[in-house]
Amino acid sequence: MKRIVIFTLSLVFCGYLQAQQTVLYENKVYEPNIKSVVFAHRALSTSLPIIDLNSSRSSRLRLTFDDIDGEYRSFLYSVIHCDKDWQPSALDEIEYLDGFNGEEIDNFSFSANGYSEYTNYQLELPNDDLRWIISGNYVLIITDEETGDPVLTRRFMVAENNVRIMPSIIKPTNVTKINTHQEMNIKLDYEGMRISRPLEELTVSIVQNGNWNSALNNVRGTFVLGDQLIFDQFDQITFPALKEFRNFDIRTLQYATEFVNAIERNETETNVLLDLCKRRYDRNFLYEIDANGFFVLDNKDYNDGHVTSEYCNVIFPLESYKKYEEDVYIVGAFSDWQAKEEYRMEYDASRQLYLLEAPFKQGFYDYMYALKTEDGQLDIDAIEGSYYETENYYHILVYYRGYTEEYDRLVGVTSFNSNPRN
Repeated sequence: MKRIVIFTLSLVFCGYLQAQQTVLYENKVYEPNIKSVVFAHRALSTSLPIIDLNSSRSSRLRLTFDDIDGEYRSFLYSVIHCDKDWQPSALDEIEYLDGFNGEEIDNFSFSANGYSEYTNYQLELPNDDLRWIISGNYVLIITDEETGDPVLTRRFMVAENNVRIMPSIIKPTNVTKINTHQEMNIKLDYEGMRISRPLEELTVSIVQNGNWNSALNNVRGTFVLGDQLIFDQFDQITFPALKEFRNFDIRTLQYATEFVNAIERNETETNVLLDLCKRRYDRNFLYEIDANGFFVLDNKDYNDGHVTSEYCNVIFPLESYKKYEEDVYIVGAFSDWQAKEEYRMEYDASRQLYLLEAPFKQGFYDYMYALKTEDGQLDIDAIEGSYYETENYYHILVYYRGYTEEYDRLVGVTSFNSNPRN
């Protein structure tokens, strides 16, 4: 009887999702009042949300976000299992979850800051009401209980540890990319698994700096050597190296930190003017410490930064002697690596500057300047340039679907720096 009830609820929920045509199985915020979304392992916020299938109950993923309307709203959370291409799998809910979808987020707090009103929500997974029972890709969906509309979606991964992954960075084999790109070879040791057709049954995804929009997916091996699958093909796994990220630090508002020109506070708001930025396309490479595109919410002035932190009006000035034909945006993990309207810059011809003013919660932020091309893609290289020595953070995800398997298992994960610094 319990299985029948759970199966019926699963059918109802799947029908509900189908009615919500706007739900996308990617990292997306659907309402402009939802800000400062962080979904990561609670012990490491500057990484993709990946958790081991057999992790202890003390190891969890944590979602935090703010509703800057400042009032209480009832939000529901649900988890959907996906295939390696981030489409809902054919499994019934009972086959991948222990518990129920549609529970309410009950951990919320109102801001305690005189300048900024918002409501902070927090959710940890797995919890007493819901936990997963198989590996693979998942999407967390937050909906408004009253309207049924999606508020935000976030990807995460549940991994097994059955495959040993051995990556290495090499000079690009394509001579036109030697100075601007990073190429990698990969070896997979699957000795602990019974895989009859590794070239067909194993695929790899590679994500640079947490940016799913530039990820390489469904990469297949080149040949098999014993119990190892080798990825070694001309120009197969190659990424633009880009440059080290620009950043700014507003964890304290008591004084201006590096790359912050001035902080101005009045009775109602705080304005932060960043240093004047210049195009780096034709500038030499310079190593700088960064967070590889991620951001960290923090407040050095008061405790409990989730509710005491302030939203500041941050002003970005970019020197440009001409206006680009394409629109200019600031991008990073804070924007889900998307060209969002709130981060689009305006050109001031009289001052030969691109300018943007946008709200940011106190924290440390990495960002880049990018052009939005005609096909909607981001062209970061046009403004920032690209140099092979740049230190980038890569995640390698290994998926397996055997001949009789009904879903894509995530059988191995590793992360590494392309050029680690001591």
